[in-house]
Amino acid sequence: MQCARLSSRTSSSALLLRPNKLQPAHAPRQAAANVIPRAFAVSPEYGYVAASVAFSAALIQWQAIRVGLARREYGVPYPQMYAEGKDDAAQTFNCTQRAHQNTLETLPALLAMECLLGLQHPLYAATLGMIWNIGRIIYTFGYSTGDPNKRLPGIAVAGLTYVTMIVSTGVIGVKAAGLLQGLQQQLGMF
Repeated sequence: MQCARLSSRTSSSALLLRPNKLQPAHAPRQAAANVIPRAFAVSPEYGYVAASVAFSAALIQWQAIRVGLARREYGVPYPQMYAEGKDDAAQTFNCTQRAHQNTLETLPALLAMECLLGLQHPLYAATLGMIWNIGRIIYTFGYSTGDPNKRLPGIAVAGLTYVTMIVSTGVIGVKAAGLLQGLQQQLGMF
């Protein structure tokens, strides 16, 4: 890929990606058909990644509905995040809320990793994404009982999948950057 020379008047945010070079935004434009397919070409199997990502969005919505229903059942008004007190009702609501909140805390990184990993290995990424979703469903049902220990089977499934996704995405990133090849050359390997 070639880089266009930038004048002092052109900011780096005003660049358009072209098939063979970066050009200032005010440069003559090629037909969109020449630019987009090359910039965003993915294999048909990437559709599985998209389906898994959509399932993750549905999971979050399902958890939000469960929290809303629990608010009504246990009398916890908006915008209060958690129920006060130590009775069983407060405990059950708080566990239901935490199941949703904890999933929201990890979801952005998971989705980014799934989409990146899916560019190289779409079926593997989609499978990991769905295993994570299943783990989170088990986690939600267990945690929402009000007994925090019942969340452990689901968090074990989701947590191991999450770590696998971190390692896998890191490996493809290191390979794509050529860092392993450079390290091998410096160490005289291969």
